[in-house]
Amino acid sequence: MRQLRFADGLEHMFRRYHADAFLARMRWSLLVAAAVFLLFALLDAISLPEPVRTQVLALRLGLIMPTLALAGFATYLPRLRPWLQWTASAASLVCGLGVVGIIGVARAHAFPLPYEGIILVIFAVYFLTGLRFMPAMLCGWVTFVAYLGMEMLAGTPGHVLLYNAFFVGSANLIGTAGCYFLEYAVRQHFLSQRRLQEMAEKDFLTGLLNRRAFSARAASTWRQAQREKHAVGVAMMDVDYFKRYNDHYGHAAGDETLRQVAQVLGQHARRPLDIVARYGGEEFVGLWYDLSAQDMQALLERVRAGVAALDLPHAASDASPRVSISIGLAYLQPQPGEGIEDALRLADMALYQAKEQGRDRVVCKQPQGPGSTG
Repeated sequence: MRQLRFADGLEHMFRRYHADAFLARMRWSLLVAAAVFLLFALLDAISLPEPVRTQVLALRLGLIMPTLALAGFATYLPRLRPWLQWTASAASLVCGLGVVGIIGVARAHAFPLPYEGIILVIFAVYFLTGLRFMPAMLCGWVTFVAYLGMEMLAGTPGHVLLYNAFFVGSANLIGTAGCYFLEYAVRQHFLSQRRLQEMAEKDFLTGLLNRRAFSARAASTWRQAQREKHAVGVAMMDVDYFKRYNDHYGHAAGDETLRQVAQVLGQHARRPLDIVARYGGEEFVGLWYDLSAQDMQALLERVRAGVAALDLPHAASDASPRVSISIGLAYLQPQPGEGIEDALRLADMALYQAKEQGRDRVVCKQPQGPGSTG
């Protein structure tokens, strides 16, 4: 955390969160920057002598303004959303180097143009643009080094350059520290939100997703499968004769059994788009993305075998002397006009058939016709 980086999977989620949270701010910052540069261009047109005026306006209106316009346009293109940090960084760097160039033009013509414009750009990069710490720091310090190089090439007296460098460097130090703590706070907020979301989405007993969270995630995965034309397997799973188990062994033992069954399910849903959840009571539900029908049935057979391997006695069961699970699988490729509810209904029919056939088995149904494995 102190290095402002999470583990890879969580870092990817944070960057998407940051891009969404700061998108509006980035757009407004580009608009504000464009307005400020236009005001300075008006001031230049009024106050600067020739040929300084023409060269400065060329940098402001011919380089900086088009760059800001392109960066603003990029924020409205969804396919560029993952690259907005670097798009905004490039625009910020062009602004910083452009201002360095403007001051350089003034120095070349011995015109006393204030250097403080660099400080304005630096503070805007760190605190206004919505850049994360690393790209903001790179922009700020590259601009600082470019400014020092320009002043030395222009022959600025040493005592003047010393004070200018001190102020611009101090602005960078303040910006670096401030931007670090801002991103640290944003990351803490992200983690807090994630913990609250996990608490709202998790079933308190098993640690799996709850029914509401499954419905939301499964609907999203279903839409993705429709777009990408991939098949999904949706399974309804029921611990056999669980009411009898509770009556015979007690609710505390029943809760522990559900936790152990949930662990088996979780071990078979490790890919990013795999989803398993407690649907209610002793019933579980799962969705697996882009597996063949054979692989899907084989996976669920491993789930069934994994539950059996827990070797939990169930003296009240008519299906097995140990805890077992019945599984109904709906295997299909989502079609236009269909929803996840259609797959759940088909999986529920398959589960009913599994129970009718004696439980402790996997039954698969597809829209074209049923098939089963025992």
